[in-house]
Amino acid sequence: MVEIRFHGLGGQGAVTLVRLLALAGDKAGWYVQAAPFFGAERRGAPVKTFLRFSESPIYRVSQIYRPDMLVVMSDSLLDLALSDGVREDTVLLVNDAMDSESRYAGLPFRAHLVDATSIAMDLGLEVEGMPAVNIPVYGAISYVSNLVSLEVITEVIRENISGPRLEKSMEAARRGFTSVREVRKKGKAVRS
Repeated sequence: MVEIRFHGLGGQGAVTLVRLLALAGDKAGWYVQAAPFFGAERRGAPVKTFLRFSESPIYRVSQIYRPDMLVVMSDSLLDLALSDGVREDTVLLVNDAMDSESRYAGLPFRAHLVDATSIAMDLGLEVEGMPAVNIPVYGAISYVSNLVSLEVITEVIRENISGPRLEKSMEAARRGFTSVREVRKKGKAVRS
């Protein structure tokens, strides 16, 4: 089983992201389980969501305390996300500018960055003035996790997004997929 925990801010699309990933996982042949967890439903409030992928039916019904992958949709939530629990081999994906790499170089596990905010703003994917970073992160998760291909991701976008946002969303997912960078550990060379 692969367990992913997401930390975002209300309005960034974390709940929608997990729903789309669950649809993609199902389409790719996985058993999936998705669950949101949030307090006050307001724009800008912290939101947590959980997603499980498995080759067999999933019977576990709980929050994810030690995820295989941790997705942080706002770098302002990094400390909170890490304090909620990780493992030595957790893979981290953070929406942050590429020049912030030094902030993550000392972490004991693999960390990846995607500037989903810039992608969303460049494509005009905003909701009430807040960048909708979920679709660029959707593409980035495809790249980092290898759980679902970019082709499946775009197929789910076609089936669930319409109108003028469709083409922008397809491009946002593609840019998210192609712009992920793995943080280089101090003294170690890693793939990018």
